[in-house]
Amino acid sequence: MSQAEPFNEIELDQWVATAEGLRADGYRLVQMTGTARPDHFEVMASFDKDYRCANYRMRISREHPQLPSISGIFLAAFTYENELKDLFGFEVPGLAIDYGGNFLRTKTKIPFAGSVTTKKGPTTASSQPAANPEQ
Repeated sequence: MSQAEPFNEIELDQWVATAEGLRADGYRLVQMTGTARPDHFEVMASFDKDYRCANYRMRISREHPQLPSISGIFLAAFTYENELKDLFGFEVPGLAIDYGGNFLRTKTKIPFAGSVTTKKGPTTASSQPAANPEQ
């Protein structure tokens, strides 16, 4: 059985209060990740309670990429926040354990901070899921 667990769009200034509310309601942090878009960054986070996820997505400015830390609320967030700092160049004020840009070892410093282009093209056979031969 599949359950719909969509991402809720929130503003960056709602991030810390949202995390505080989730913690107070008994949720745990499951994951945080980021992605680069042509005109902004996105941060997605998932929280779990009783095998149900609450998912959130925020837009982060490319001009001043800053994400307030929630590591004071969910300590495990320090790992994700250090990754976002190292990969995208985010400033993360309030980070409980700050590796100073040295959490990940990457060939290129801040590899995902550069420009991004998106391409839309025709769907090819290699991009479609393989047929199940047992059906």
